[in-house]
Amino acid sequence: MQKPISKLLAGTAALFMVPGSALADVTATEVWDNWKTHAEKFGQTVTVGSQKASGDTLTLNDVTIGMEFPDGSATGTLEFLEMRERGDGTVAITMSPDFPFTMVADPKTGEAVDMAFMFRQVGTSIVASGGDGDITYDYLSSEIGMAVEKLIVDGEELDGVIEFALRDVDGQYASSEGDMTTLKSQTTAAVMDFAVSFTDPKGDGKVAMSGSVEGLRSNSSASFPVDFNMEDPTKIFSGGMNVEGGFLAGASNYSMNFQDGRDSFSADATSSSSALSFALKDGSIQYGGSTTDTNYRLTSPQIPFPEITFGMAESGFNLLMPLVPSEEPSDFGFLLKLVGLEISDMIWGMFDPSGALPRDPATVIFDVGGQMNWLVDITDPELAENFDGEMPTEIHELSLNDLTISVAGALAKGTGQFVFDNSDLETFDGMPAPTGTIDIDLLGINGLIDTLVNMGLLPQEQAMGARMMMGLFARPGQGEDSLTSKIEVKGDGSVFANGQQLK
Repeated sequence: MQKPISKLLAGTAALFMVPGSALADVTATEVWDNWKTHAEKFGQTVTVGSQKASGDTLTLNDVTIGMEFPDGSATGTLEFLEMRERGDGTVAITMSPDFPFTMVADPKTGEAVDMAFMFRQVGTSIVASGGDGDITYDYLSSEIGMAVEKLIVDGEELDGVIEFALRDVDGQYASSEGDMTTLKSQTTAAVMDFAVSFTDPKGDGKVAMSGSVEGLRSNSSASFPVDFNMEDPTKIFSGGMNVEGGFLAGASNYSMNFQDGRDSFSADATSSSSALSFALKDGSIQYGGSTTDTNYRLTSPQIPFPEITFGMAESGFNLLMPLVPSEEPSDFGFLLKLVGLEISDMIWGMFDPSGALPRDPATVIFDVGGQMNWLVDITDPELAENFDGEMPTEIHELSLNDLTISVAGALAKGTGQFVFDNSDLETFDGMPAPTGTIDIDLLGINGLIDTLVNMGLLPQEQAMGARMMMGLFARPGQGEDSLTSKIEVKGDGSVFANGQQLK
């Protein structure tokens, strides 16, 4: 259900906030034609109740934008739209401050939904410039907001609020036509506020969320062939469409409260900054994000102490993966980063009341990459139904760029690199034969094991087994309570640890 909404909003944004070149004059008619063209490329239909050109002004009334999708439809109507040529080669655009639209969906599986939204704008100024297929839209707005005015799920109307608002908005959107259609945008906003609250129509449950984000900045660009078919989502990955962009924000805060009879909890979070990035280009997808100085707090009568608090100095993730089948390998990667994780003394006290364990901030970093290729089209919805169990992918290279685990005074670090022979699926029982090494350094592990045994958290026999494994795979390193290990795997199936053959 979310995809049709996002698709409609993306196209609507292209209509009502569109940058390009100011080297040529643009007319009101060119601007209107540009809007309609982009709406159609996003799979939308545009109808006009009445249209009138008078001198330098084009006035349109009852402009309706609609979209059909497999399980429903969405539509919205703008009461009036005016485009006035200013005499300097630019066009000033004025429109209704309110833009209502509705969406209905009745999927074969899942809940039927009937929603009514209202978009509002205050103090908005839009100026179009350019011409000859390249048009730039510069816009300013005191406030741009959206509120859900009706939400019916399976025939039951929910009592609730969903609304957000961007304030002090400054942006630009550019479209360029040629062999490729190119769209670029950049937007800043001083702050974004949001609020969501609902009451369960079949019970006593209530949930409310709210928050604000300061200093928002976003940018995006997209290019695709002029004959690109937006109606076929599988072609997005293989039809020459490239999309990339990013989002940055400053300080943010969020809060949530839940109540259901005697059960309740509240939570809040703050962060100093956050970022997101995305790209869909050359048949691969990339998606990543990060936050800094994040702090969380949870309170509830159901927990045995007043509150749970924890925080992180930095957290982040990133995913890079090819999406289309190919005979040639492409880059892939995955990153998970949790740096400076701290939990409250109340949580530590649950399992370490005497303070035997060091309570230094913990860190977990897992960063891998390499090259792979798909043998099947994973974007084909029929793949899961017809999957025959054959290997769907080939991995050619795998690198452990960074493995870092630091907790309770102990540290483990690892790096490594392997190449795979996809023609040899016998040596390692169906897995492509790897060749490569991995290096691991351990610091403070024996000390941590001793402390856990003394605390009664680790049985002596399990501690002995762990030490035997470390003795088999590792050797003493430099410094006290330091171990190091080099694991080497050869293509013939042999495995060595620190030069000693294990297999």
